[in-house]
Amino acid sequence: MLYSPGTKGFYSEEIHGDNIPADAVEITTEEHSALLAAQSEGKVIKWDSKKKKPVAVDPPPPTREQVVQTYKAHIQHRLDDFCRTREYDGVLSCCTYVTSKVTKFRTEALYMLEKRDETWDIGTQILADVEAGTRPIPTLEELDAELPALAWPA
Repeated sequence: MLYSPGTKGFYSEEIHGDNIPADAVEITTEEHSALLAAQSEGKVIKWDSKKKKPVAVDPPPPTREQVVQTYKAHIQHRLDDFCRTREYDGVLSCCTYVTSKVTKFRTEALYMLEKRDETWDIGTQILADVEAGTRPIPTLEELDAELPALAWPA
């Protein structure tokens, strides 16, 4: 088995023949298996220039932008999924019923307008606090616990 630091890929002479990058180095079957096992557990395979072979390491932490996008998507999905329990397409669809002549739809829309605003107000404050360094990044479960509870009005 061979590994190319240039392509970050594994190669086998039986499969790839002469189409193996010039920088490929030989690794044992055991090393290959261990790298793949570590990768399946969340590690990333990286070239170690001192050891001159691939190693499994922890992935880099997410960037600020990735954290923000993950949290925003999570909050939006939480609101949308809740509205789908009443057959709305999502929170936006539900909120459009605010002027409905049907009392049930209008009541649900007013409720969701309030909960949407509360949720985003708290969610954006949490992100601002994380960004300012005044609090650690919460897990998604911790984030959910801080957001308003969602329960349809009776």
